[in-house]
Amino acid sequence: MTRSKIQPIRIDEGPSAAPKAQLAGLRASERFFNRDLSWLAFNDRVLSEAADPTVPSLERLRFATIVSSNLDEFFMVRVAEVAKVARRSSQHRFLDGMSARQALAQIREHALRQKSRQAVVLQDVLAALKADGIEVLAEFLDEKGPDAEIQERLPRLRTVVRRYPEPPPPLVSERIHVFVRFPREYAIVTIEERDARLVSLSTKDGTRRYALLERWIADRAEDLFCDREVIETFPFKIIRDADLRWRPDDEGSLEDQILEAVQRRLSAKVARLEVDSPSYSEGALFLATALGLDSSALYRFDLPLDLRTLARIEATKPGQRYPPIEPQVPAPFRSPSSTFEVVRRKDILLHHPYDSFDIVVKFLEAAAQDAGVRRIYHTLYRTSQDSPIMGALKLAAANGKKVTAYVEIKARFDELNNLRWAEELRKSGVRVVRHLGRFKVHSKVTAVAREENGAEVIYSHLGTGNYHPVTARQYTDLGLLTADPGLGREALSYFESLDKGRRPEGFLELLVAPVNLHDEMLRLIREETRNQKSGARGRIIAKMNSLQDPELVEALYEASNAGVKIDLLVRGICCLRPGIAGMSENIRVVSVVDRFLEHSRIYYFRAGGVRKIYLSSADWMPRNFYSRYEVAFPVKDATLKRYIHDTILGKGLADNQKAWMLKPDGSYARVHAGPATSPVRSQAFFEALARSDYRDTALEQRTKVAA
Repeated sequence: MTRSKIQPIRIDEGPSAAPKAQLAGLRASERFFNRDLSWLAFNDRVLSEAADPTVPSLERLRFATIVSSNLDEFFMVRVAEVAKVARRSSQHRFLDGMSARQALAQIREHALRQKSRQAVVLQDVLAALKADGIEVLAEFLDEKGPDAEIQERLPRLRTVVRRYPEPPPPLVSERIHVFVRFPREYAIVTIEERDARLVSLSTKDGTRRYALLERWIADRAEDLFCDREVIETFPFKIIRDADLRWRPDDEGSLEDQILEAVQRRLSAKVARLEVDSPSYSEGALFLATALGLDSSALYRFDLPLDLRTLARIEATKPGQRYPPIEPQVPAPFRSPSSTFEVVRRKDILLHHPYDSFDIVVKFLEAAAQDAGVRRIYHTLYRTSQDSPIMGALKLAAANGKKVTAYVEIKARFDELNNLRWAEELRKSGVRVVRHLGRFKVHSKVTAVAREENGAEVIYSHLGTGNYHPVTARQYTDLGLLTADPGLGREALSYFESLDKGRRPEGFLELLVAPVNLHDEMLRLIREETRNQKSGARGRIIAKMNSLQDPELVEALYEASNAGVKIDLLVRGICCLRPGIAGMSENIRVVSVVDRFLEHSRIYYFRAGGVRKIYLSSADWMPRNFYSRYEVAFPVKDATLKRYIHDTILGKGLADNQKAWMLKPDGSYARVHAGPATSPVRSQAFFEALARSDYRDTALEQRTKVAA
């Protein structure tokens, strides 16, 4: 692969690169991007997929809905947190030097631009859908036909009438409401079930039609409130602060605290009021004031609220969606041999969703029924409502195995599901480890102890993604199945530490947060810097979701300044500024946004020719290093190391169809194939490669990147 030339901008006026002392004097804003604005830029890239006319129409709609759901969670979590910081202190500064109030102002400005663009893109998407035989009606003032059908299908509505200036009734976050103003009174109509707002109508002229109920209610308010004079009406939605507060050192049960916190979430402070209206109005301003909001938390767009519901629209003919993914079973697992025999022969790398997640499920099901298996250990962060992984653990306990699980009940938005699973596992005889207070266990680790010929052999599954069969078909992740004794022993040691609630220590192969992961990553970066300075070639390639840790960013700047070539595949937040002479001209940052959510974390260091590769559950963010239990594990098999470096990282960096390049000013530019360059779409390549049994037959197709 030919490395694209980065045109650096200079940060000094002289002809030579700025010395380290001068770099240290740079303002924070010249060294770092704001994390929240960087995240919004990622959502812009998602929106660009919705705007792309070459993407199938229902996939374009799906990307538009993802933009909405992403933004809702962003306001529930990040904007609510920044607002709290602004209320607490005017002195606090974020990594880029911005105050909380400055950050809130820029977040609002960017979000307004993003939503305005989304409104334009959605109109184009709806037109493409109509051309494809699917129509979503958004206006009803001149459309009398659907009235009878909608009235027949009206779901449960809750209507409350108040006199001015009485406050509104308690409102549920993320539900759709309709505000109707009368002289001296107002009404709020709530659609109790979110999905019920999308009403399926009869087909007309071969076109399937749908109606958005809240817009119909707003347009028909005079008919619904025929005894009152309607002055104005509009749909609206609120977003509440979703942060959970608990006291990890409290003597009370953490489970009870979590349950109480989830209940508090229902009445938490409102972080955003979003109004679907052509203009700001007296009613919208009254509603914002009544909810205790200032104008900065009021967002108004002529755009349907909560587009997630539209994702329920099903395809009616080929071409409206991407062809369904068909996860493959790698050749070693197609023979009658047991999973243990396959893994004992060699390490197996699984690349989801191209490889079937069923292999992981069957690994645990085999362990549950194998007579030689004595012990099973498992960490759970997120999983589905009906999880086959949980079923395998319960079966193992029923079969007399000693099963130990850590179920993370603090996983945001999955608290209740995980509390339920923890209780079900306990009732099934599984030992569920006591929760580790303020730390979240985010690692993806399973260890199976099996007796073979009088000795204990440890089979491990170590992964970058959750044990979730649904997201395993939607996210790109890596998993390693191995019988390596060193990794097995350390996996057991890790679980023993979790079980006893103590800080894990003494690892030689695994890198574990909050113990040694950050320090080792820092050491590996600095080792590349030293190698480069001593005449050897330094090289770093890293793939992650987010890059925010200031120490690692500074270490990367030092490495770049020494001449180390650094390629970063960062899907979302990136606080590092690439391509700046004297600081980061040797750093390239690429973001791939395509059909599947890029989720795997891969860290490659040339290490003087040894070529070290770690896969991990952790991004390079302070929370992953200091407030979570994370694991990074080495890939030892030479063939797998070559495949990860040359093919997975190589094709990601070579992508010129769905990749974006981060520019020094913080903007992103699409990467395009040059006149002499073949088109490369990495996700399509991986899917085709999985079908071709690449581990045994197609390694010669790999894309080479500089080692």
